Amino acid sequence: MKAVFTVFEDAPGYWFVPHAAEADAISSPARHRKDVHPTKISACRAALAQAVRDGATELHLHGMGSTTSIKAESLAKGIKPFVYHPSVTTKIAPFARTKGQTTP
Repeated sequence: MKAVFTVFEDAPGYWFVPHAAEADAISSPARHRKDVHPTKISACRAALAQAVRDGATELHLHGMGSTTSIKAESLAKGIKPFVYHPSVTTKIAPFARTKGQTTP
């Protein structure tokens, strides 16, 4: 089973949605932004945890906020990772984030 998510980079932090909801999340982020994470890796770890809970054998991460460092953690949990090229459409923060920054 595949777990497929899109990770967003937003002003309050990083969050993810099922990939099928990406277009709707871009047009209405407030409706989809639930658990916000301070870093890319923490959002990816939360997506991995969701994949584990769902019994997935593959983790697919799309979006500007996904990180390749989740690959080793996925493999260690028995889940094959797929991290796609960054998509600028999922970087919806109105400013450039800096390390540890959560608001402008």
